[in-house]
Amino acid sequence: MKKILIAFVVLSLLVSVSACSINNKTLAITLYYTNEDNSQILTETRKIKAAQGQSIPRLALEELLKGPQTKGLKSTIPEGTKLLNVEVKDKIATVNLSKDFANFPGMMAESLAVISVVNTVTDLEGIEKAHILIDGKEFTAPSGNPYGPLESYDIKQINQDISNKKETITLYFPDEQGMYVVPEQREVVKSEPLEVIVIKELMRGPETPGLASPAIPKEAKLLSVQVKDEIAYVNFSKELIEKHIGGSTGEMMTIIPIVNSLTELPGIKKVQFLVEGNKEQTLAGHVIFDEPFERYEEWIKR
Repeated sequence: MKKILIAFVVLSLLVSVSACSINNKTLAITLYYTNEDNSQILTETRKIKAAQGQSIPRLALEELLKGPQTKGLKSTIPEGTKLLNVEVKDKIATVNLSKDFANFPGMMAESLAVISVVNTVTDLEGIEKAHILIDGKEFTAPSGNPYGPLESYDIKQINQDISNKKETITLYFPDEQGMYVVPEQREVVKSEPLEVIVIKELMRGPETPGLASPAIPKEAKLLSVQVKDEIAYVNFSKELIEKHIGGSTGEMMTIIPIVNSLTELPGIKKVQFLVEGNKEQTLAGHVIFDEPFERYEEWIKR
């Protein structure tokens, strides 16, 4: 009788272990991200554990929203985006995201985010298309038309198209003493107007050792850049003035890097600074700031 009892206990344990292994299976999923400068769409394979009855598409998208674990990859999903729901019917995954998903800085960023979601979902077994909703409503493209159900994107072709959009720009950064500016060439993807990219890249800072960032307060935001009659109108938020370090040198190391970098572009000969859409008499009390600036050749370090 004791032998029978022991055998029964062992058999029960084996069945229990077997049930756990069935109910908690490990899956390898493919997540879609980009490299640091958005010039390539790259993938990351991640293992996840799924209990019986759990939605694999939900688990995959939740992992996508967490961001990459691989160094050199960057998430395309706007910060704060939440996954509200995922439903799969007739091989179409309807993905309902929070309104934060629609906060894109440009068309290129939107395209990359859509590709990340669509390809992450359509890589899963039994799903052929992804239909993105925002707070339960149709997600519309920049054209104004709904995206609708989307099939998987050809990543190889897209990466080739992105590569064809690369441009080389010349940026000017202050030297360590703040006496001159030094040119630095940088390859960028033309995802938005080059004059906008130039300012954003300047605000990112130099890649060359021994150079400094322009004296643009980190709190300042670029609101817009518009070119008219060969003048670039660069519009910053009020923090450009309110948080400025001050001093005549500090003012010049805000103005010159921007002016010289923008006048490298064809069709721009002068730069007019605006703050919240208005001309200001001075930046920080020294340099006249309400007139267009021409290029400063004499400040370039030879």
